[in-house]
Amino acid sequence: MPSVGRAAEPTIVSVYECRKCEAPPKIDGRLDDATWKELPAMEDFFQYWKATPQPPPLRTAARLCYDNAGLYMGVTLFEERVGKIKATIKNRDNPLTWTDDCIEVMIDPHNKAESYMKFVTNPLEARYEEKMTNGNLDSSWNVEGWKVAVSKASDAWFIEFFAPWGDLGVTPQDGDVWSFDLVRYGYSTGSFRGVSWSLGGSGAAPKSFGYLYFGRVMPLDQQKLNKLEQAIIPTKGQLFRVLLPRLVFTHTATGEWEKRPMADWVRDACDSASTSATDAAEAVVAVTDAKEKNRLESELDKRKSRLSHLLADAKGPALGDAGGFWLREDVLKLKKELDELRWEALVMGLVAAQ
Repeated sequence: MPSVGRAAEPTIVSVYECRKCEAPPKIDGRLDDATWKELPAMEDFFQYWKATPQPPPLRTAARLCYDNAGLYMGVTLFEERVGKIKATIKNRDNPLTWTDDCIEVMIDPHNKAESYMKFVTNPLEARYEEKMTNGNLDSSWNVEGWKVAVSKASDAWFIEFFAPWGDLGVTPQDGDVWSFDLVRYGYSTGSFRGVSWSLGGSGAAPKSFGYLYFGRVMPLDQQKLNKLEQAIIPTKGQLFRVLLPRLVFTHTATGEWEKRPMADWVRDACDSASTSATDAAEAVVAVTDAKEKNRLESELDKRKSRLSHLLADAKGPALGDAGGFWLREDVLKLKKELDELRWEALVMGLVAAQ
């Protein structure tokens, strides 16, 4: 049977519009400042340590902004078992802080992919930082200006984070692009679960970091696209895709940008899956073995039912970046199953004809 798979997809690149704030939020762990409400949410996370897109096992949302003093971040860590989150590390500079429920913030102002600063904190506001320089890790690196504050609710816990530019060693200008990743670890179920904002991103894979665009990235013009190219191409190559609110920007292997509405991008996948369903049905009809035909028809009906629900979702309200991406992933996985079913039916027909 021929191998049935998807054509090579462009690398998914996460980009966040990090806006300048007029009134900096107070770092008290409450996330009730008006500033947070005005910022876009960073919420399209991926399952940690996966090179291909897998849905996140933990729902997480972050918002970032900056001013002349430093970088601010507020994180909502949704959690059904707040009373069971792991919080044991209290002391400063403990390299085992990651073994608690925690976040890791990784920042590379120079987009070198071999150098970055990492900040780790947990529900007890323990702080640990380390620095990677040209691939060499320095766990003794310390800066004292950064702050964290934590609070809890019945269905989530919250972190506010601030890093002054002095800690980071450089101050961004409007339009600058920095490599960035946010990773979350959770243990409330008794086993490890993790998510990363960038696909495949981790301290061991800085080439997979996403990017902060300082200032307003939308509307995108050629100057902003050039800035993104300069930051992304050295580590991701020419073929990559940036998901922005309701828009998909694909950078082709020939160096061109293609812009598409998110809804059209998703519906193209739906059309392709519908064609696969039709082709599979035609192949199943031709199967002569009654028992195998009944089995294949049952499998086909299940997949057609799933496709019907996905098509309905695609015709719903305007799709956001995270929702549209995962809907398309589900459609493409279903298309692959339909193609495999078709090939199975075709092979049965060939065998029966011999």
